[in-house]
Amino acid sequence: MKRLTFTILLFLGASDMLYAQYDVHFTHFAEMENFYNPAAMNRDSRLNAMASYSMQMAGYEGAPTSLYAGASMALPFNHMRHSMSFSLFNENIGLFASQRMAFDYAFKITMGRGWLNIGIQGGIMSQSFDGSKVRARDGNDPAFPSGNEKGTGADMGAGIFYVRDGLSLGASVQHLNSPHIEFGKPNQATTYMDICPAYYIQGQYNIKTRNPLLLVQPCFMLASDMQSFRADIRTTVSYRYEKFLMYAGAGWSPEISCTALLGATVGEMTIGYAYEIFTGGAGAANGSHDLLVNWKKEVDLFSHGRNSHKSVRYL
Repeated sequence: MKRLTFTILLFLGASDMLYAQYDVHFTHFAEMENFYNPAAMNRDSRLNAMASYSMQMAGYEGAPTSLYAGASMALPFNHMRHSMSFSLFNENIGLFASQRMAFDYAFKITMGRGWLNIGIQGGIMSQSFDGSKVRARDGNDPAFPSGNEKGTGADMGAGIFYVRDGLSLGASVQHLNSPHIEFGKPNQATTYMDICPAYYIQGQYNIKTRNPLLLVQPCFMLASDMQSFRADIRTTVSYRYEKFLMYAGAGWSPEISCTALLGATVGEMTIGYAYEIFTGGAGAANGSHDLLVNWKKEVDLFSHGRNSHKSVRYL
């Protein structure tokens, strides 16, 4: 039924307390490691800017849409051991909207042939509910707000990320402080939302083939908020020729969905698309679309341009 999502959200909106489950699932989870883990950055010295748009359960009224944009880079001191990132996230589900602004910091520790990143995240989360669009049977029902109710709260996270010889492993927790968000005016809030901590484990490995132009990359992600659980397994095969790379892959989430991916890299720009087909009752035509855009650029903050000048005192 096309109004299923809206009906569920309307029921939740009438409750005095809401419990949010773990974050949105991006099909490009391996490319968007930093969204789930604040330590997953500083693989190289390049500026890494990324944006992703996800439209889930296409065709359903009030279906979730999510937009993420972020950038990370290593800081040019102390042998590039420090790195930071900034990100913005927006999600709309029915009459609910969620925004988050976050800053990440990570410190790199050399460990033999590999290295370990330890990262923390701090940010602000905002939730809102548009009560003006509620279609209740009784228009004066006090259980439903008549206006746009908003609430904000601090949001924190932490993680570790290890890389060695084509292998990467990470573990993280989002919403570490269990944000408590109250809707309505201060001291008059009647509805609140508790965000449960979400735990993630991710891994990826690069398998070289006899053909040096081909690379196989299996990866996985485990996600849980201690109330629900999701596992994703995915494999991509990429072909590289000079500055051009093309990849294709498939993924599987037990009892949830199957996924197909396709993308290409030209120079510094990568564009990818993925479609997730739910194996439950949603149907193949009501899957999720994911679009990814990634730009990586070498940045030298201390380089001198062509018009640099020297003081005449030293000429």
